[in-house]
Amino acid sequence: MLRSQIQSSVDVKRLTEAERIVSESDLTQLKAYLSLPTVTPQQRAMVESLEATALLVEPEQIPPDVVTMNTTIECTVVGSAKTYHWTLVYPDKAEYLLGRLSVLSPAGISLLGARCGQTVVCRPPSGVQIFYLVNAILLQPESRHLAL
Repeated sequence: MLRSQIQSSVDVKRLTEAERIVSESDLTQLKAYLSLPTVTPQQRAMVESLEATALLVEPEQIPPDVVTMNTTIECTVVGSAKTYHWTLVYPDKAEYLLGRLSVLSPAGISLLGARCGQTVVCRPPSGVQIFYLVNAILLQPESRHLAL
């Protein structure tokens, strides 16, 4: 649902916990990757679902506790001691062993637009759901304008 007419970041703070916030520029760049021959129908469906359900805003309207592209996060698997430090990147920059998680992976698309403290559901091809808790936003590019 496109709601780019949001007047201020105060409106963004009123969202329900389950609603995800995505910058319009991140979604535009993400959609450009859908034309690549390596993209699967499942990945296309994940992006289309995100577009249909996320609140789309200008980058400067993104709150500092939201996972955006190129954001570095710490998250844990709910019910286990597994902790991950990931930077969410576009597929051509992904390198899992170096902590660069592709946004087109099931975990990546689940995390995009989530807020710090939120638990997201990842649905990998295995079918076994994984729940990730976003513990911390370690670096978010959009929050740089707040430091000025």
